[in-house]
Amino acid sequence: MKRMLINAAEQEECRVAVVDNGLLSELYVARQSDEKYLGNIYKGRVINIEPAIQAAFIDFGRERNGFLHLSDCMPAYSKHLSNPHDRKNITKVLRRGQEVIVQITKDQIGTKVPTLTTYVSIPGRYVVLMPAVNKCGVSKKIDDEPERRRIRKILRDIDPPGGMGYIARTAAVGRSKNDIARDIDYLLKLWRAILERVKKERSPVTLYKEGDLVIRTLRDVLTDEHDELVIDQYDVYQKSQDFVRMVAPSF
Repeated sequence: MKRMLINAAEQEECRVAVVDNGLLSELYVARQSDEKYLGNIYKGRVINIEPAIQAAFIDFGRERNGFLHLSDCMPAYSKHLSNPHDRKNITKVLRRGQEVIVQITKDQIGTKVPTLTTYVSIPGRYVVLMPAVNKCGVSKKIDDEPERRRIRKILRDIDPPGGMGYIARTAAVGRSKNDIARDIDYLLKLWRAILERVKKERSPVTLYKEGDLVIRTLRDVLTDEHDELVIDQYDVYQKSQDFVRMVAPSF
């Protein structure tokens, strides 16, 4: 019997364990004091530009400004430039005071400021959504070629909106077209909600927060091989139930 146990009753620390036939196989722990920002998406503002290192520093609402290198600026930020050489110059691509949508790719470590990118991505259960990257692919971790072809065909048949890219995660193996389509629909709704906040909110503001430990574990670890899920805190139980109903109602 495979069980997932979620201990969320203590506010200081949350623990998630996977127990397989009475043996602990996986353990995840998150402390309230160790809040992570990796994967969060923000609407920020260019505070300073450093031509010598082809980078800009972005105020995105934290104590330390984030570091954005020219290589992490999407082509959309340089589409106004007619000279191709100007696209290799950070002072031409960005300007002080300009608003940008950024995501944290490397959190602050000691004195090093967070690293940012404008190539945002949002993970779902079976698929990762990549707005403004017009391609569909399959995770390299899926090495079964017939299954790779099957998943690619599903992504083509779903026919995602133009300008949207997807990468199928390893959890997509064996999943039906309906499962994958439902996950993509959830991600598109989430992205549309983010864009609405971009229009309404002034920078700096948080647009999207990567899920807490419970939601991340349900999204990334829970499969139909689990026989039971036990949660010791009612609010977390309700939140978990709502999330699973939305992304994997067959469970």
